[in-house]
Amino acid sequence: MRLVCRELRWGRLACMVLFLLPSAAWTQEANFPSIFYPSPPAENQWQLSVGFIQVTPPKELTEDAWVPAPTLDLHALYGLSPHFALDGRALSQVVQNHISVGARWSHSLGNFAVGVGYDVAYWFGFLNLEGFDGRAHGWNNYPSLSIGYNTGDVRLIVKAEAILDLYHSSLVGDNEISTNDDKIVGGAYTFALEQPFWKDTQLTLGFRATYTKFSWLTWALFSTFDQYLFYPEIIVGLIL
Repeated sequence: MRLVCRELRWGRLACMVLFLLPSAAWTQEANFPSIFYPSPPAENQWQLSVGFIQVTPPKELTEDAWVPAPTLDLHALYGLSPHFALDGRALSQVVQNHISVGARWSHSLGNFAVGVGYDVAYWFGFLNLEGFDGRAHGWNNYPSLSIGYNTGDVRLIVKAEAILDLYHSSLVGDNEISTNDDKIVGGAYTFALEQPFWKDTQLTLGFRATYTKFSWLTWALFSTFDQYLFYPEIIVGLIL
């Protein structure tokens, strides 16, 4: 009889542990606001960030004629489960815009976290200036892998992604140039940190190194370069 009671107690204890494990894992996954760090928001909760990026196109394209302009960056995550989240982002310079949606999977391993994602993006631009009537649009995909390290107040992130150019078209007057090769045109590495900033907000600072044959930000230059060029990018964001 004692043996049976003891086994029942151990059975109840095991059930409680199994029941609480998902909650513990969830707490570890979402104990701070984050955007780039591979940890989703709480289930059915939003995580928002507003900021800007500053991209410097290669001199091979601009010949020092480029006027630097920041790009507005709005980024949102929506928690689906302890490991999955939806990812949406909008980048805008008014005359050229980039909108992406995708999904993320992430998992924490102690102070480390790993995540994979896939984003589908549509971009478009228009420019009417001194007789120049140009328009362009296209589709890009971005598969990615992220690794994060949580030091407590600061989260460090390294992200690698491929850039797939599914289709893009540029139109000047009646002249149109389009491609639909559906191929990898480059890749990017992002190095970022997230840390407390003011009250409940978090600050994101990052650097993205992109090597690609085509960038949506420089569509108006109508480049004929068929080689990988370097696009350095500064990222600043405020996680709300």
